[in-house]
Amino acid sequence: MKNNRGRFRILLRHSLIAVGLLSGTVSHADTVGLTPCYAKGLADQLLCGSVEQPLSENNSEQISIHYAVIPAIKQVHPTEAILAFAGGPGQSAIDVAAVFARVLRYAREERDIILVDQRGTGKSSLLQCDMDPLEAQFAFNDDALPIFEYSREETQKCKTKLNTDLSHFTTAAAVKDFEAVRLELGYKKLHLFGASYGTRIAQEYMRRYPEAVASATLDGVVPMQQSLIAIGEAIDDSLQAIFSECADSVECSRQYPQLAHQYQTLLDTLIAQPATVQVPHPRMHNLIGLVLTQNKVRSAIRMALYSHTTRALVPLAISEAVKGNYLPLVGLMGSDSAFGSLAMGMHSAIVCGEDWPALTAQTRSRFSSSYFGRLMMESLDASCPIWQVSAVKKDFYQPLSTDIPTLLLSGGLDPATPPSWAELAMVNMTNARHLIADEATHGVAGQSCADKLVAEFISQGDPGKLDDSCLKKATVRRYFMNPNGPAVASQEP
Repeated sequence: MKNNRGRFRILLRHSLIAVGLLSGTVSHADTVGLTPCYAKGLADQLLCGSVEQPLSENNSEQISIHYAVIPAIKQVHPTEAILAFAGGPGQSAIDVAAVFARVLRYAREERDIILVDQRGTGKSSLLQCDMDPLEAQFAFNDDALPIFEYSREETQKCKTKLNTDLSHFTTAAAVKDFEAVRLELGYKKLHLFGASYGTRIAQEYMRRYPEAVASATLDGVVPMQQSLIAIGEAIDDSLQAIFSECADSVECSRQYPQLAHQYQTLLDTLIAQPATVQVPHPRMHNLIGLVLTQNKVRSAIRMALYSHTTRALVPLAISEAVKGNYLPLVGLMGSDSAFGSLAMGMHSAIVCGEDWPALTAQTRSRFSSSYFGRLMMESLDASCPIWQVSAVKKDFYQPLSTDIPTLLLSGGLDPATPPSWAELAMVNMTNARHLIADEATHGVAGQSCADKLVAEFISQGDPGKLDDSCLKKATVRRYFMNPNGPAVASQEP
């Protein structure tokens, strides 16, 4: 009966919207149990609700898991929906509803999209640590304090503030909440769409509730047997791709000769002595103090690799910074808002409960070869003993074995989840296909024809029938040749 009631709520809601009975002054939310709501950057009206879930199996405390439904344009498949998993870890799915609505716009034509704030994010018992304002972050000399000591101090502050056991907020703990939402709404089958870390929880959902899954699309794949700390290698490879592209381009190599050498020179200079300067605030434009360290440079360049828009600025930012002009680099630092939107308490629950315990002497040696690999391990070695998150069971790391139709997407320039990760994830998938967009970065469906392929895959249910030729079309790479704008970076010598 619960399934039928939940499904009735959604169907009634659709019918009321279709005939124009809902407005800002008249609401039938009390009747259907869902509330009209809106999400940032999305004009469409959503339907919001929540379910009460136990904090843990041995705890009577309840937490509210909040969700939103983006109604289908045309309700062709009323018993099916697309369940979208956000990344991070620590991102609120509802906060990025506009992104999912855009990426899944073709799939939404016939099916609802469900967004669930995973426990510890958004409105679902948010676990957010205090963050310094941008001015304080710019002025802080992060080279003056060893990362181990800094992480330990900040972790203790956050633990005192949150005052909760993060063991209740791991992937394994959260996956039951998603199933509870499906049951509440009454959908019989779900088409999963996971992005980045969201692919990990999508795989865990497939493992736990295979009967509820009609298909799965994993975009930017994190294998169950892969540690997120391996991201350091992907960052290095993605940055090296820029250096190689520039060296092979007449315009870029002429404007930025020996770009890799310039980058290393910049880092060496800042390691010897951080630069202390006054720069315009990236958004407010008033002058603020900046202590520029090698870590801030590396972090800004790293985040720039995620998007073609900011990636195009990397050669210019490096070249100008070597000359003492830090404004392009400051622009990249100011555009880095991703970590500000992450629930860092929930993020810590994931990495300390799932990634840190799996480290071995062999993987530690391997990950130490990259700057960010070393940095992450030092930080986790300091913070995870303080958090005391219970390690997930060993079988959590087993690759998913499934015959559920699965589409895996990778970007050839992805600085986080390279194509090799998808190959690792699909080793025991018997009905899967891996598509690579060579010139895409992180999130293939958002920057290629893959959004249409995802919709086609959901409708057909057979990854083998997809025509992926559109992913092979070359795109013109543009780098900023000067502060005034981009120019075509030819690949011809």
